[in-house]
Amino acid sequence: MAVTNDKYILGQSVAKEIVDYGEEIRLDLELQPNPNLDSGSVYGTVKDIDDNPIEGALVKIMSDEHEPLAHAITSEDGEYIFSNLPAGTDYHIYSTATEYDLEEGIPFTLLAKQNIQRNFVLELDPNAKLGLIAGDIVDSKTKLPISGAVVNLFELEDDVETLVGTTFTNEYGQYTFRELAQGDYEVKISMLGYLPFTTTVTIDEEGQIAHVITKLEVDSSTSRGTISGIITDNNNLVIANADVILYNVEDDDSLTPVAFTKTNDEGLYLFINVDKGNYKIKANKIIDVTVS
Repeated sequence: MAVTNDKYILGQSVAKEIVDYGEEIRLDLELQPNPNLDSGSVYGTVKDIDDNPIEGALVKIMSDEHEPLAHAITSEDGEYIFSNLPAGTDYHIYSTATEYDLEEGIPFTLLAKQNIQRNFVLELDPNAKLGLIAGDIVDSKTKLPISGAVVNLFELEDDVETLVGTTFTNEYGQYTFRELAQGDYEVKISMLGYLPFTTTVTIDEEGQIAHVITKLEVDSSTSRGTISGIITDNNNLVIANADVILYNVEDDDSLTPVAFTKTNDEGLYLFINVDKGNYKIKANKIIDVTVS
């Protein structure tokens, strides 16, 4: 079956006016080739595991380097189509929808004027209805973010505290706790040189995001020192950008995290405003590992 297509991009000339009777004017037009003449298309459906179409699902095409190229939204029948997609190799295609997991389709090479079908079956994300606590910690006077603060999350049930998570603020004073079931939680924050802070957060809706803004007060009542050092590997080479956690050694020899930082390019770390006490550090560095 023959399908018609435009050989050129639809052109438009400049405007000229005929003023007098019998006047002649000339309108030339240079047409540009249609870059989509040899393009192809990708189409398909997005359904759930019960074969029901999913309306409003996102379908996205990316390059082999995961650069976004195009996206489409499914119709009420769960259908989508990408028209005029340039011929090329190593296309990657993905689909997701609200409360569903992200699914990757089979990568493809698109030839000139080729039509490719890619159907998706999406599974519900079991964590989609869980809540999240997102926090910002700043100095109460300067309003500047506090990085390296220790944030502990406790679940509260029948007046019993159960530790469920520990994290540290980033350079912007931010932290998050994710995938939280509905219930009452207690957020406890500690930072060298500041008074400890505790607040209660309730997650009582599906998918709720609780935003907690904390202004820490400087603790002016204690005498403080500094702890610094160099992190090296077994070849005595300095390790830059290593994670360093400072622990307070309690009377029973248990360790309590009190601060977090990273080493600089010389492998140096520094903790300031350290209260009197007995301390240890732990350090490591995360790397990306390719798994075949």
